Amino acid sequence: MTAGAGDSLEDLRARIAAIERDIDAGSYCPGPWAGVVRAVRNAPDAQRGALAEETSRVSRKLHLRSGRNTISVGFGIAIELAAVVIGGSLLAVALGAGSSVASIAAMAIWAIAFQPLVKVAAGMALGVGYDYAYLYGIEPRFKMRFGSYLAEPRWKRILLHLSGMAGTPLGVMLVAMAAGAKLPVSALICWAAFWIAVAINVVSLVVATLGVRRLGPFRADDTSGGAAGIELREALRL
Repeated sequence: MTAGAGDSLEDLRARIAAIERDIDAGSYCPGPWAGVVRAVRNAPDAQRGALAEETSRVSRKLHLRSGRNTISVGFGIAIELAAVVIGGSLLAVALGAGSSVASIAAMAIWAIAFQPLVKVAAGMALGVGYDYAYLYGIEPRFKMRFGSYLAEPRWKRILLHLSGMAGTPLGVMLVAMAAGAKLPVSALICWAAFWIAVAINVVSLVVATLGVRRLGPFRADDTSGGAAGIELREALRL
């Protein structure tokens, strides 16, 4: 059955259960889950809500198949907040000593730390839960409780991804504004980084809305802009 072709609740539940059996047996191959997610994402509100527990559980199993080491959401947020403090301290040093290097380092840290903090805060405000965090290198990433995300209405899901587009430009912009006339070279570099971040977000949003699901090795839903574009395209029935 084609995803989104009017699957009943029982059909979707059966498809999810089949995927879970394959995961448990170690025989799952990529493909079926993406189709189920598209179908659930476009299902009526009542169906999405009824499937929240199953979709969260299976999404969690898929995500943990690679043996990721997880940490609590609170600990992940604490790491990001510590990074914000470190970035702020570097910025204070930069402004006090006139150091462009320190201000650019602060920009890099805030560009990384602000994105998940803004998105997770927005997600929690919109009713989306989070299962755990995990380390991608040294950076925490946050795993949504996927069923709670899918259960939310479309406008909330789009708003969540749009918030994810704001964090990095916000962190960069704050450093650029603080550097100002005191560190003109640093400010110029920060503003350039700001516009690059904005452009990447906007391009990913536009191409995903137009139906492009992959650019080279990158999938559209790997970025917040791309995920927002996918949701927007489906909402507009393009």
